Amino acid sequence: MKENNLVSVFVGSGVRARYLEAVLSQNNISSLVRNELVEASHGGFGGPGTEDSCEIFVEQQDYDLAEKIIFEFVNSKASD
Repeated sequence: MKENNLVSVFVGSGVRARYLEAVLSQNNISSLVRNELVEASHGGFGGPGTEDSCEIFVEQQDYDLAEKIIFEFVNSKASD
């Protein structure tokens, strides 16, 4: 996975991000989950957002399918 080809497809809680990471993997979509606050704290700095805020990145060519999968997940949870 080349970092210069990555696009953001989700921002939300760490729990949802890790679940979606697994769902994307089951659909053969590689993803990268980043938590900037945790990354910054490891370097001794503060960061924006809350500790539980994560962002998922996928490769550009996987974006449309990943967005569809995430949209379906979010909508299915909204109707629960």
